[in-house]
Amino acid sequence: MNARLVSRAADLICRSMKTKQTAAGIAADLDAAGMLQSPESAAEVERLRTRVAELEQQTAAVQAVHVKHPDSEHCQHDGERWPCPTLGAIEDDETPCSPWQRVVDALNALEDMWIPVHIEPDGHISNPLGDEHIEWARDGQRWRLVHDDEADEVPLTAEQIEARRLDYRATMRAAGGDLP
Repeated sequence: MNARLVSRAADLICRSMKTKQTAAGIAADLDAAGMLQSPESAAEVERLRTRVAELEQQTAAVQAVHVKHPDSEHCQHDGERWPCPTLGAIEDDETPCSPWQRVVDALNALEDMWIPVHIEPDGHISNPLGDEHIEWARDGQRWRLVHDDEADEVPLTAEQIEARRLDYRATMRAAGGDLP
């Protein structure tokens, strides 16, 4: 028996009995004080509380130096366009955004780095000056990054290419696309 824990629990029970009328109310107070947890759980909760406090301090320190320049739309700390990516990353962690917003943010990040983006008629997203592009892989039903120096496993015949083109056009028309 741990006399110190028993004494703390007895003190809490006495204080709770002044305002609580049921055993459940007293038990709720014990739980809120962390006295119903195993020592291991209580230690883990304390470790997590300490880590959260550390992260909050780090976040506050970053936010203190990343401020908008008074004369321009840039961050005083790193010179990036305001709001800078550092603050954006902190805010993204606090407020979840939609997957579509993340796509828009990624495309805007490319634009901010002066990387041109081109959407080709077949749906590929590419950098016309680069050696990689994003394409839809039908077999895996996923988008994938393709390096232009990769050799295709099996070259398509003219008939297969035409069938894919017609299929794409039919799909786009069915979805309300503006194809001639």
